[in-house]
Amino acid sequence: MMRVSTSMIYTQGLSNMQQQQNTMLQNQAQIASGIKLTNPADDPVAFAQASNLAVQSSKDQQYSTNIDNATGKVQVQESTLGSITSLLQSVRDVAIGANNAAQSGTSLGALADQLDQMQKALTAQMNSTDERGEYLFSGTAARQQPYDASGILNPAVSSATPVNLAIADGQTVVVNQPAGGMFQLATSASTGGSASILQVINQLKTAITTQPANVQTVYANAQKDIDAVMNQVTDARGSMGNTLNTLDAAKNDNSAQNIITQQTLSTLRDTDVATAITQLNQSYINLQATQQSMVKIQGLSLFNYLR
Repeated sequence: MMRVSTSMIYTQGLSNMQQQQNTMLQNQAQIASGIKLTNPADDPVAFAQASNLAVQSSKDQQYSTNIDNATGKVQVQESTLGSITSLLQSVRDVAIGANNAAQSGTSLGALADQLDQMQKALTAQMNSTDERGEYLFSGTAARQQPYDASGILNPAVSSATPVNLAIADGQTVVVNQPAGGMFQLATSASTGGSASILQVINQLKTAITTQPANVQTVYANAQKDIDAVMNQVTDARGSMGNTLNTLDAAKNDNSAQNIITQQTLSTLRDTDVATAITQLNQSYINLQATQQSMVKIQGLSLFNYLR
């Protein structure tokens, strides 16, 4: 039969005290920090799950930022296209008004002046920038101005592609479309080739001022080109409207997902304060009991002092 020595009892008692003190320190740290998982040893499975959820939470936050940024960009673009549509309608009205035999040289000159102001306003709108100084309609060439003063499309913008922004896993939206798809004509009725609406307006101004023999044809062709560009702009606005709807739905989904992620993460990682306090109190009681037992066994004055 194995004999248990006083030394063995003393060693076991010290080990128990150390374990209870460590448990108390751990409980105190969890209560103070509010976190019960600080390293894999605490709970390997829960720690791995919490780590994965933390990564997902970070992604959700980035997607939320992207959704807000995309919404702001698309709203500004859609609003700008609304202004451009109004200006194009005014240009069309001038083309119709100029095609009237009752117009005098003075009235035609006034129409040409109006057209010049509209063209400048259109150029400014088509070259609009956002708060970061990036052009709204330059696609991936966002730092390149789309049109020069003569209405020619910047080659860098001509070869640019749409800018996409991720708003969820596997889901992106377009946040910057190149100007060519909206304001360019592959085959202009006015020029017979590729042209921007600004170049069409240049020809219309010249015709109003000089009144060439084929002026009525120029007016008719200008109206065709204006209508074609207005249709392109309308299509772009419709696409942006769909994008805004997609962003609104994505924002709701992201918010709901983030709530679930945070709740699950909190359950795994955060301290249950009431439970931790109960465990702390129990550890303290256990520590006192161990100390008292060792005092009785060893009769050491040190433990009497600690009591």
